[in-house]
Amino acid sequence: MGLVQNQVEAAGVSTVSMTVQPHITGVVAVPRAAYIRYPAGNQLGEAGKPRQQRSIITAVLEAAGRIESAGSIIELPFRWRRFPIHEEPQCTNESQGPRHLQVEAIGRSLDGLVTLANDYHSALLKRGRQAGIAHQPVPGLERALSTQAQRVEQLIGTLDGEVLDQLREITNAIATLELRASGKFV
Repeated sequence: MGLVQNQVEAAGVSTVSMTVQPHITGVVAVPRAAYIRYPAGNQLGEAGKPRQQRSIITAVLEAAGRIESAGSIIELPFRWRRFPIHEEPQCTNESQGPRHLQVEAIGRSLDGLVTLANDYHSALLKRGRQAGIAHQPVPGLERALSTQAQRVEQLIGTLDGEVLDQLREITNAIATLELRASGKFV
């Protein structure tokens, strides 16, 4: 991947790779790459969702123009199961690949936790604004609420980033093992 991309770049054509594992892409030394937190094999989005896929491709192409330094990898804001465009799949067939109902339940629970944490974050920000304009403001309350809102924002980043990434990596590893054991993947 990196060799071909570097040769195309040497000819004066900008390129961009997509990756779901930036630590590996960084070692390959591609000129520029876009990291998307999606499962392996799904860099372009969910199957049967053309609007979602078009949005991701557009973001990747726009990223190619923004990346200035060689070897840079930027992260795109998309998250598996949290894509901002809601659309019904064009293809309603279920995947014939391995399914893990427990993992799917954990994913739904994470989605719920992120939603609740976002609601709490908004409530803290609103309360902080109200504290700042109160008739008898409590000294330091607005700042304390703002600090706690920042901590909730960090919690959301952990849930929606590191925790979801670990779950995705575990699921990908188990699916690969199951496919190898069944002889469907070498």
